[in-house]
Amino acid sequence: MPFTVRPCARCARENVRSERFCSGCGLPLGTVVADVDAGHVALGPYEAPEPADPDVTAILHDFIERTGVEAVPSGAGWRMVVSPRLDRQQAVYVGPAGTDPEGRPLIGLVSVCGPATERDALTVLKWNARTVEGHFAVKNLLGEDYFVVIHNVAATLADSLDPPNLLRRIAEVADGLEDRLSRGRDIY
Repeated sequence: MPFTVRPCARCARENVRSERFCSGCGLPLGTVVADVDAGHVALGPYEAPEPADPDVTAILHDFIERTGVEAVPSGAGWRMVVSPRLDRQQAVYVGPAGTDPEGRPLIGLVSVCGPATERDALTVLKWNARTVEGHFAVKNLLGEDYFVVIHNVAATLADSLDPPNLLRRIAEVADGLEDRLSRGRDIY
């Protein structure tokens, strides 16, 4: 009689369904399963945009064009795949991110790292203190909490940015956490 198995969200090792912890990495087994498609909803502000929010479409198109990376429409913005290392890829989503407290329109760069767990939260917070570009956050995607890297910039400052390097650095930070959380798997 075959056992019913479920994969670990971190290391993808198949575990017997009756087990409480992954036999490979020790992650508590639950309903959280890494969802490769979760990224398509990663963009968007934490709050719904106001009807009076400025349109940043032209600024976004210019920013994306200056990256030199192919952009595919995805959710509320565009998906761009970067290779932070030769053997890995990382998707970074670029799009409007609402407004800052002063009402300035924001452009957001978001990259998914992996399912968020309490076990990893302290480690991620410590990494935040050393992160230069972007910051780690928890975002609910498709009903599950995920660690993401987010970098917001005022749309009016987009002309002064170096888009290819910013995109690469966000991808590197996100991929570094993904690599650790997934034990070397390249999911996002």
